[in-house]
Amino acid sequence: MLTFKEIVYMVLDQLKLAADDSYYTEEHIIFLADKMRAMLLYRKYKGGRNQPYQEVAESNYQDIELDLEQTEVVPSGCHAGWLRTKQTVPDIMEVGEPKAYVVDAVINDLVTFIPVQRMPYVGYNKWLKNIIYVAKGSDNHLYLHSNNPQAAYLQKVKMSAVFEDAEKAATQTCDGCQKCDVLDMTFPLEDSLIPTCIEYIVMELSGARYAPQDKDNNAKDDMSDAAMISKPNTPAVKTSREGE
Repeated sequence: MLTFKEIVYMVLDQLKLAADDSYYTEEHIIFLADKMRAMLLYRKYKGGRNQPYQEVAESNYQDIELDLEQTEVVPSGCHAGWLRTKQTVPDIMEVGEPKAYVVDAVINDLVTFIPVQRMPYVGYNKWLKNIIYVAKGSDNHLYLHSNNPQAAYLQKVKMSAVFEDAEKAATQTCDGCQKCDVLDMTFPLEDSLIPTCIEYIVMELSGARYAPQDKDNNAKDDMSDAAMISKPNTPAVKTSREGE
């Protein structure tokens, strides 16, 4: 898999620009790469109503680790006393299935990711009381709920999902005590879509458009005909002799 830096350099190489005095900044290219990535993933996996189901490649996922805290502020319709992540979660694409894992020496298992509307109604079955449920609230925090008494002492949770803002999700994996460079992090896009993503970024930056050229070395003005072809809705101007 490529890094953000490799994506940036490949784009700059195709644009034939120098990295030092380039008009396009690395931040702008990363911004475009994020947008093109989201568009390509949505088009491939959610583009058509009758599109067959496809398993989302693991290379499109990102993992983030979040700190947990006790909270009395919970999503609407839910009772208090749950755990909530201290950090907000980046927007999740409607591609793939988000997963969450608890980070604990005693409890180290996959938790059940459910819609936030279901949270008030889970955890009461005596056969399922040890299951930890997690949901993303309207405030973009994750909420955890379980009747397992050990769950109250959890301090961290890991989440794996296809995030819409890959740059934000990448920087959120950084340790709070050290600075990290997003350019050195993996760009979460499957290899088959990388060339198309780079092509779209180059087209966006170069302002690619149809530009007719007069390639024939003759005395005829071919450019005017090409211009008329490029604008099919332009009405032709009738000369005085054509009406005779």
